[in-house]
Amino acid sequence: MKKIFFFFFLQLNTAIGVEVLCNFEEVYSNGDIQQGMFLLKDEKLRYEYHDKDLFTIIAKNGKFFLINQSYKNNVSRLNENTEILEMFINIASEYPNLKKRYNYENSNIIIEKSSNSFIKRVSINSENMNVSINLIDCKFETIHDKYFNHFNFEEIKR
Repeated sequence: MKKIFFFFFLQLNTAIGVEVLCNFEEVYSNGDIQQGMFLLKDEKLRYEYHDKDLFTIIAKNGKFFLINQSYKNNVSRLNENTEILEMFINIASEYPNLKKRYNYENSNIIIEKSSNSFIKRVSINSENMNVSINLIDCKFETIHDKYFNHFNFEEIKR
């Protein structure tokens, strides 16, 4: 569950109406690797792991929901430990004018941009966490709102 603290870094500024779908790869300092995909549309985010033992996170209307990958009707609301999630929302709200470095309390965040100025890689270094998140094959396309429902959960066909 430690992964839950840093997934919402891609909640982009709603004024520009970004809709994007990306694959991601999280690489941890201990060598662990997790893969998945995320969808982003305005103020909504879906961050979904491929591993069925993990989860999907839905963010919308300032609320965060955790959905068990194996039991889609097992939904819980995240009310605690959202500080880092909120930090990423604040960073991403600066898109497309992202800085290369951010410092929040005890966390150092490094952003690498792709050739189209979208985020290519995020590095998070803090006392509790060291992870690199690589964004792969990002596509800017129209995304239906049904993919951001935490109830009546809609599978994404890959």
